[in-house]
Amino acid sequence: MIPIFLIVFFGFMLIAGLPIAGAILLSAFMIPLLMGSGAPLEFLAIAEKTVTGAVANNTGLTIVLFMVAGEFMARGKLTEKIFDTFSYFFGKKKGFMPIVSIVTCMFYGAISGSGPATTAAVGSMCYPVLVAMGYDKIFSASILVSAGCLGMVIPPSVPLTGVSALTGGMDLVALYKIAAVAGVAAGILLIAYAYLHCLKHGNGNQAVINQTVNELRQRKFGSLLKESIWALLTPILILGSIFSGIADTAQAAVLSLVYSIFVSIFIYKTIRPQEVLPMFRQCIVNAAPLCFVLAVASVFSAAMSALEIPAKLAETFLSSGISGSVLILLILAFMLILGAFMDAGGAMSIIVPLVYPVLVSYGMDPYTCCVAIIICQAVGLCSPLCGLCLFVMSPIAGCTIGQLGKKVIPLSGLLVLVAVIVALLPGLFGWATSGAIIP
Repeated sequence: MIPIFLIVFFGFMLIAGLPIAGAILLSAFMIPLLMGSGAPLEFLAIAEKTVTGAVANNTGLTIVLFMVAGEFMARGKLTEKIFDTFSYFFGKKKGFMPIVSIVTCMFYGAISGSGPATTAAVGSMCYPVLVAMGYDKIFSASILVSAGCLGMVIPPSVPLTGVSALTGGMDLVALYKIAAVAGVAAGILLIAYAYLHCLKHGNGNQAVINQTVNELRQRKFGSLLKESIWALLTPILILGSIFSGIADTAQAAVLSLVYSIFVSIFIYKTIRPQEVLPMFRQCIVNAAPLCFVLAVASVFSAAMSALEIPAKLAETFLSSGISGSVLILLILAFMLILGAFMDAGGAMSIIVPLVYPVLVSYGMDPYTCCVAIIICQAVGLCSPLCGLCLFVMSPIAGCTIGQLGKKVIPLSGLLVLVAVIVALLPGLFGWATSGAIIP
């Protein structure tokens, strides 16, 4: 009865119009009423231990640093350098300008860690270029929306970092490795879709494409490489330092921030020194709500564990005889539905702490399952109801949410396919989780 009561209470708070953080907070404070005598003091002890642990593992700090670094890189116009480099080599080939845009999104996703930020930065630059080259407006916008949401999957991903905290300390490096492979696989499927679309519907205005690429190739390659190398090295620097063990995620976040400031101010000179502090202030203000939701959700998760709600939920599923494969498919379907109505951070704050112990009880790989859940939440960024990437791209493309949403549906289906493969075939990613500690 207690789990049902909490779910109903939380749902009622959302229907009443309460913000997601407020709904989680009120639900958390309902828990002492269900814990019996001595509950208030016990709850405070749980809250103190949880918050102290979150501070100790630097999760919130890592999220903030990556968000700030992403903002500096966006303002530093690193996107243009990446796009120019790939256009220089592949721009004239049939169907390759949309592909270059997708690859640029993937590179920028490995810089910013945010789907909406990737869509805004890459979309605002690439969309006018694609339209000027004769590509269909809605098609161009749809591939930028779908590729942009991969910023939520490809590490260093803000949601991945949050999941590590919500589950009690999963190995973040293993999560990053799985998500990197899954993100690249999703990108390859989007590239295949774009290429086949161009084969079937034409490659835009080839004369304009050739002229644009020729103008770019009039510059010496050495000069182009000298400008773009700093942008191209960014994801290699961040992920390479993490995967090689040279730095943990928090240290890599500091490294990426220092690097982005240095490149933007002294190399590309797109940011003035006096702009640094105002940008810091604005980014911290933007990151504060997410960190608050994460802190409250962590306390809520710990309190539910104290009530043994996840354990009871796992026991219920096990006794029902439902298989693990069916269970994870139901969870992914639920996340797709939830992602259409709710912000990704809030949805994961509720669901991940509940389903994680259940997946472990079933003997499933929680790492691949959590990555699959994040991919489904990324699809939510393309939903017409609560899709931030759609909302960002729609005014850029000058089309309605409905027009763009219809074109995005088949692309979203490709992302869901990747999520299902990741969840049902964890053996494909065993190299990443080997040696990972499952709490």
